[in-house]
Amino acid sequence: MSSAPQQGLSEAEIDTLAERLAGNPNPKALSLEAVDGLFCALIASPRAIMPHEYLPVVLGGSLGEAGMLDDLAQVQELMGLLMRYWNFIAHDFEHETVHLAYIEEPGVDGIMGRDWARGYMRGTRLAFDEWGRIFNDDREGLLLAVPLVAGEMDPEWPKEPVTPERNDELLRSMLAGAARAYRYFKEDRIAYAMAAVRPEPYERAGPKVGRNDPCPCGSGKKYKRCCGGAEAPDAGVH
Repeated sequence: MSSAPQQGLSEAEIDTLAERLAGNPNPKALSLEAVDGLFCALIASPRAIMPHEYLPVVLGGSLGEAGMLDDLAQVQELMGLLMRYWNFIAHDFEHETVHLAYIEEPGVDGIMGRDWARGYMRGTRLAFDEWGRIFNDDREGLLLAVPLVAGEMDPEWPKEPVTPERNDELLRSMLAGAARAYRYFKEDRIAYAMAAVRPEPYERAGPKVGRNDPCPCGSGKKYKRCCGGAEAPDAGVH
């Protein structure tokens, strides 16, 4: 492990989370490095991604496929650690220059950060239409290191072994690009959050009934003498 967020999570808890994720028998499950990348993308996302959307990505499927249905305590422990890990990343993005990701050595295919990059790209695909904007923005070239390292820009990359110096450069570009993405979509996240709590405007089902109009209940009486007159002696008597 080359680096990992420290604030609020002990080394033992990080190791426990990594072990719980690695112990998932589902071959599609993510490692902690990939979860770190996934969460970085989800936290920066222009729209909120709910746990029911990303948890199957983390587990590689359902709780049953992850072999967790018979152990509620294990599920609760894992979810608690994941939520705390999410909060640490969010804190880094909001208060630090960059988030120092959890990166395993020597890396997938000998490329440090490849699993992180693949996790990040999984996260962008949960809101793919919105993410296209930043990937096509010429001012945000640093973020292109992520799909490059993930192997999505060129499946045959690299043509030759990546030197440690080049790998460090790519890691710095990816983490700086992730931090920029968080800032890039900030206004989108605010607008999405405000729209989510804004009440729907009231729309009257039909035209307003005047007090002297016939009551819409069909009684033949004036509205004020029927359903519109709560104090009328014969109100509601049709």
